[in-house]
Amino acid sequence: MRRIWMAALALAAFAAPAAAQDDAWNAPRALELIQRAQERRQVALSDTGMVDYQADARGYIYFYLDRRDTGERTLVKTDQVALDVFWKAPNLSKQRIIGLRDQRDLPTNIHYHEDHLTVVQDNFGDLIRLGDGDEVRDVLHPAAPAGPSIYDYRLSDSTSIRLPGSAEPVRVYKLQVRPKDPSRPALVGSVFVDRRGGDIVRMEFTFTRVSYVDEQLDFINVLLENGLYKGRFWLPNRQQVELRRELPELDLPAGGMIRGTMQISNYRFNQGLADALFAGRRVVSVPVAQRESFAFEQGIHEELREVGLSAEGELGDVRREAAELIGRRLLSGLPGTQIAFRTASGTLRYNRAEGLALSAGARYNPSEQVSLGIRGGVALGRMRPFAEAEVSRGALPDRTGLAAYFEQPRDLGGFNVISGAMNSLSALLAGYDFSDPYFVSGAELRADRALGARWSGAFRLRVEDQESAVRETDFSLLGGSGNFRPVAPIAEGTFYGGSAYLRRALPAEVARGVSLGLGVDGGRLDGADADHAWIRPRLDLGWVSRGGAGQELALDASAGGVLGDTPQQARFLVGGRGTVPGYAFRAYGGDRFGLARATYAADLVPNLVRGRVFAAGGWVDDNRSPSPFGPVDLGGRTGELVSVGAGLGLFFDIIRVDVARGLTDGGVWEVIVEANPSFWDFL
Repeated sequence: MRRIWMAALALAAFAAPAAAQDDAWNAPRALELIQRAQERRQVALSDTGMVDYQADARGYIYFYLDRRDTGERTLVKTDQVALDVFWKAPNLSKQRIIGLRDQRDLPTNIHYHEDHLTVVQDNFGDLIRLGDGDEVRDVLHPAAPAGPSIYDYRLSDSTSIRLPGSAEPVRVYKLQVRPKDPSRPALVGSVFVDRRGGDIVRMEFTFTRVSYVDEQLDFINVLLENGLYKGRFWLPNRQQVELRRELPELDLPAGGMIRGTMQISNYRFNQGLADALFAGRRVVSVPVAQRESFAFEQGIHEELREVGLSAEGELGDVRREAAELIGRRLLSGLPGTQIAFRTASGTLRYNRAEGLALSAGARYNPSEQVSLGIRGGVALGRMRPFAEAEVSRGALPDRTGLAAYFEQPRDLGGFNVISGAMNSLSALLAGYDFSDPYFVSGAELRADRALGARWSGAFRLRVEDQESAVRETDFSLLGGSGNFRPVAPIAEGTFYGGSAYLRRALPAEVARGVSLGLGVDGGRLDGADADHAWIRPRLDLGWVSRGGAGQELALDASAGGVLGDTPQQARFLVGGRGTVPGYAFRAYGGDRFGLARATYAADLVPNLVRGRVFAAGGWVDDNRSPSPFGPVDLGGRTGELVSVGAGLGLFFDIIRVDVARGLTDGGVWEVIVEANPSFWDFL
């Protein structure tokens, strides 16, 4: 037995250095694998077993707004494409677009480069070009003959991939690839090599920042996957490309994202394709009428209804791994320093407690993972400055940050009832201010985490001074100064507390499903007059079903309560827009509530007019009487609220006009004009 143990230890001691050597950059085994891949790329072109082939390709191209601060995505346009794909030895290729249709969800005049609509047939050849050379031009392929002079290689893993044409999972080696000099054009990512033959089975990568020709490019991520046909030919099977653009000078709340997916199938080999087929341009198209009448096998939104626009999954992993491979350097093609313009109301706003407030800011990204932001301004009505600064690491859904802020406004009520831009417009024009602000100064620790498929968590810890606001102005352009409400006081003091919120999101493009939110916040307020300690749990639940002609049925419900000694700023305020329309704004209040709403909507004139009917109900109760806001008419009532209404969404449902009527005591007619809530986060 002792001899066996000694032999095992000796074997382990021998194997450990060998394993460590294989895991090192440019280890002999890694260089051997990339050399085999280079050789197989050349041999495949001269294999007499495949003279030519024809295949079918079907794909989707999505253009949408990508919001880094919230992780939300708003679909703008969907294109669906069908192609005939041809190849003939030694290396002739042709693609013919036989079907193409689109649907716009928001106004746009975007046009795509030709290669966004077609298939990559040869893993890009030795030089990689994207956007017909306008996006990426002549980046060396890691399996090109000159690759080892430009790239480092490391054997990262041995795994299995199930692919079409193979009865069993294919065993592959994963080779990580990075440039020797990150300051030159190059890709960063992984190459998966067939263990048996050395062919490239899969590639997933992004690029160094200097690779981008277009100065508006933030990044491009690419995934190419091949399938095994006739037991020997590795040919295109599935491809995904996504690219993000943004104005280089401004740190805007949203960037434009293009995501393309392509599936290639139904290969037919050695059909005797004529040389004349490959004459002329590499990509051609049938006449427009024929393209638009093509009988697609799937609906234009079928793929989207299943998978959504989430950044998680394969393409999200590509970027995270590339950031680890290249170290602290910035991968984005955008400048490291930008003027910050995250929200319209964060730059310019108007309300009765601040008057006109102006601010400016900047954001600096020293690396792919770290971001620094600062913003400052002045509220002219108070003649007081305000400021905030933040340092964060990572990007949603996995981000950690620390923020400090001074004299920042925060709203009472517990509900987001109006966009910042619409509130400023309403207050400035007619004296209707639908915020009830107070001011905070302090610091906050922030952590956001992905917690599985569609689940995420947001966690906050904060220490801050909270102080009441007062009405500083009664000016409005249309002379509606009498419409300004008094500003409600709060319990002032130093707050120590935080919040946790778990959320299962339902993307707006998914056909049917449930959203769920579970949260709790609270803490201790060391007040000037009294101390308060409380916790405030909350549940948010939603269900939606979407069908043809823009039909949508949505059910939403929420409930919450306060346990402990409730200060004014922890109360729930209900009534009017954003909660139960058809009642005086925030006339109801308490320490526990329940809300429900049902909405049915459908397109009346596609892209121009959308109709909507709804019913809403609510309940508020309170252990405190009378209202803690004293003489201010805010949250002084309790009881049940019920309302019904109808509305129109205009011009791609961007502007909404609703009319509602409350049906119980205190019910009134109410007209609500607002932007689509999906845009509130940058208004």
